[in-house]
Amino acid sequence: MKRMIAAALAAVLVATSAPAVSNAQGVVVKEVIASNISVQDPSTQQDFENGKVIEITDSSVTESVKDTENGVVVTAVKSSNKKVKLSGTVNNKKITEISSSAFKNCKKAETIDLTDVELTTLKKNQFKGASKAKTIKINAKNLTAKKINAKALKGCKAKKIVLTCKSKSAYNKLVKQLKKSAPKGTKFSFKKAK
Repeated sequence: MKRMIAAALAAVLVATSAPAVSNAQGVVVKEVIASNISVQDPSTQQDFENGKVIEITDSSVTESVKDTENGVVVTAVKSSNKKVKLSGTVNNKKITEISSSAFKNCKKAETIDLTDVELTTLKKNQFKGASKAKTIKINAKNLTAKKINAKALKGCKAKKIVLTCKSKSAYNKLVKQLKKSAPKGTKFSFKKAK
């Protein structure tokens, strides 16, 4: 009950956070400040800074994350929502990578929204397991065709992929690479990056 009240206050005040709760994998911490997630518990903060996988919860999306030299890596995502949207940062550090099959515990997700995440790579089987996903939105400003695995969309059933790109020519190169593993009938659409 206390957590529900804290979550409601966070939505209204955009500054209130729920208390830390211990679990087997680390500490689950809630804080909603726009599209930023912060780890507040000192011991979890230290684990995060040392590159250990920790678990954080933003709204109703639980992410397993680890800090690396090149940015934060999301190793797993868990949600029972129809729309799963990931924040772009953890502790003001950009999320740049999502592990293969990270969305396998998002079985009800119809939309996966990564527009706040500045990905630098797409792995093999990137969305495998999110069997009901119809639409995937990707911030592709920092993506190049060379950084997209030829099997990135293998196991993905989404019929609509929205790419936010700097230019139409960059978009066309990415689409050419993604089509190698996209399901038949997948439609790609371009969104101009700001």
